[in-house]
Amino acid sequence: AMPSPNRGDKMPKQIRPIRVCGDVAYVTLTQGHEAIIDASDIPLVQSFNWRALMPRHTVYALRSDHSGPKVCAVYMHRVIMGDPDGLHIDHEDGNGLNNARDNLRLATPSQNRCNSRTRRDSKSGFKGVGWDAARDKWRAYITLNCKQKHLGVFDSPEEAHEAYCRASKELHGEFGRTS
Repeated sequence: AMPSPNRGDKMPKQIRPIRVCGDVAYVTLTQGHEAIIDASDIPLVQSFNWRALMPRHTVYALRSDHSGPKVCAVYMHRVIMGDPDGLHIDHEDGNGLNNARDNLRLATPSQNRCNSRTRRDSKSGFKGVGWDAARDKWRAYITLNCKQKHLGVFDSPEEAHEAYCRASKELHGEFGRTS
């Protein structure tokens, strides 16, 4: 028999649906979002309701773990990749909801930052480019291991961005994002 909602008993938890299209599965989240996973990873996520979280510029899928003394956040991409200690999980395409294994890779915190997008408050519209008011020119810079390196000053933001792109290819390698 179903518990009576009038007595304050909890109703059985309804798990949100997972839609499967071939080898890809779409996990229904809150706020109208869906997470993408490989269909083979459904057993890792199917027993839980996952929600959407937007900490800054990217949406992530997570759930709460109430099993310990404190409630912990459990991110879907860390469940899929095995939650490696000391490493981040980088979404290669920058989409925090694309948790397909071919989009996820282990990264150091520094490598993960290299794959960040252009800041929304960028005056130039380019990653690694800012206005140098003292010189009345555009300045190119790049960050590696939390240290900013000056790449030069340029007449246009496009020229400064070209310098950033060259440096990113050399210093950030496969983790470099230029936009």
